[in-house]
Amino acid sequence: MVRTFALILISYVLSACTKNTENREAAMHGIWINSQLPNDTLWFANKNGKNILRYNNSFNPNAPVYTESEYFFANGKLSFNLGGIAGTTRTIDSFIWKQENKQFDILIYQLYMFISSSTTHGVYTKIQ
Repeated sequence: MVRTFALILISYVLSACTKNTENREAAMHGIWINSQLPNDTLWFANKNGKNILRYNNSFNPNAPVYTESEYFFANGKLSFNLGGIAGTTRTIDSFIWKQENKQFDILIYQLYMFISSSTTHGVYTKIQ
């Protein structure tokens, strides 16, 4: 009886942890606008069963180059896959919620590799 109860409890805890991770990633789904620079838009969506981050990876707003990367949360930080053979992951360790599921702050250089300023913040607000 004790063994059965222990197995049920462990199963419940593991399923709760899994659901929490899925909910965190799904909570990002939508369109996010940088309040500091309105042309800077991030799209989070589910595509072919993967959580995808889409953003303009160009320094020229008149010639956008859209990048799509799989994203996920690990230890409360937003990370995304840079792709390639090695499957390199980039973590945005500056990610912090300003308003849970509505607005977050990051250091821009952690998302855009062409940015040289390590002090410029982006405050993204969910609009949809």
